[in-house]
Amino acid sequence: MPKYDIGVRCDYFLPMKDGRADVLRDIFLGINGATIQSVIPWKEDLEKNCKEFFHARDQVVMPGLINGHTHLPMTLFRGLEDDVPFHVWLFDRILPLESKFVSSDFVRVGTELAALECIRFGTTTVTDMYMYCGSVADVIDRAGLRGIASQTWASFPLPEDKDVGTNKTPVFEALLEKYKNHDRVQIGLGPHAPYSCEDDILKEIVRLRDTYGSTIQIHVSETKNEVEEAQKKYGKTPVARLNDLGILQKGTICAHCVHLDDHDLEIMKKSGASVVYNPDSNTKLGSGIAPIVKYLSRGIPVALGTDGSASNNDLSLFGAMDLGTKIQKQASNSSTAMIGEQALRIATWEGARALGLGDVTGSLEEGKKADIICIDLNFPHMQPVHNITSQLVYSANGLEVDSVICNGAFLMRDKKILEFNAAKIREEADHYRDEIQKALKEI
Repeated sequence: MPKYDIGVRCDYFLPMKDGRADVLRDIFLGINGATIQSVIPWKEDLEKNCKEFFHARDQVVMPGLINGHTHLPMTLFRGLEDDVPFHVWLFDRILPLESKFVSSDFVRVGTELAALECIRFGTTTVTDMYMYCGSVADVIDRAGLRGIASQTWASFPLPEDKDVGTNKTPVFEALLEKYKNHDRVQIGLGPHAPYSCEDDILKEIVRLRDTYGSTIQIHVSETKNEVEEAQKKYGKTPVARLNDLGILQKGTICAHCVHLDDHDLEIMKKSGASVVYNPDSNTKLGSGIAPIVKYLSRGIPVALGTDGSASNNDLSLFGAMDLGTKIQKQASNSSTAMIGEQALRIATWEGARALGLGDVTGSLEEGKKADIICIDLNFPHMQPVHNITSQLVYSANGLEVDSVICNGAFLMRDKKILEFNAAKIREEADHYRDEIQKALKEI
């Protein structure tokens, strides 16, 4: 009787244990069910103890990447209104298009396309905030990914209101009940942002958090204008207001956090809330550069995110690691302000901790879930190999991912996604593209 369901011989093994980018050579990874059972030096007789065995030859075996903040269905808005000011992008294009097109089916198709992209780029855990949360959660489940799907709240009307109503509490509670025993999918609370949620909504979010222990995901201080408007309306920064209302604590995931003053930093540190760094969308929309060096130096938990494809254009965390590290160097006028190992850490081990999943994923250790990716080094831009960390952060783009395992199941093998019908998803995405193009002529 074989001892392991899956066995992997690793030429290069990057476990990210304790957040360190230490590379080991010739390691055996033994998986039973959804869990890593053994991490031991390779021996020839181990192969016969596996129901399924593969040798990750010339590949880096590492934890699946963790996307701390995204809007998966927005893949269908990819490439719309690039290179315009933030307020034009959001209020003149994205919100009107969402009002016209967003439906349960739109969300399903957009999330399926995003799931294909996440798998292809080696992302095994996603934290999503969008409308029709149930449709997002369903696709995450069917895709075999791990994720937190957050039900959106806002003080303005949402396209989903026509189907699920304006009272989001029963919608959230029904989804929470549906997924309460799920081993990969969680339902979270998603108040859109301080500027889009009045106090009554935020107080209800706190009540639900305290009742059910759910995570909260919210956009915070993404733009300078947002902070200035909050000061005028409330006499305090968005961070201070959220703290006063009880939103900020461990288990609260704050996306962006580009414009925080020193008082905000102290609030964040004391609260235990996490930050998600979204370098691509913040730079593309001209929002600024989040002071990640300050967060890390203060011990504030940080995850890495792509944001949605409408403001980033792709869901590659490899691209986010590269850009995110370089612009921290630029902002600090120091080549060592943020280094490659830190980028890998927030994309894996620390990212998991920031999302409350540190006991489950983020590193390859015995007892943790088998969320694993294999990176093929056999490309010209990945050679020669002097330093694995350098190759992964500064050379890889994500298409080097060869195989993906999540929760002990293969999602991609030899660069082929196993379950989803990519051709059908592409056909449905093309249909929405054509309809959106027609609508753009009328706006």
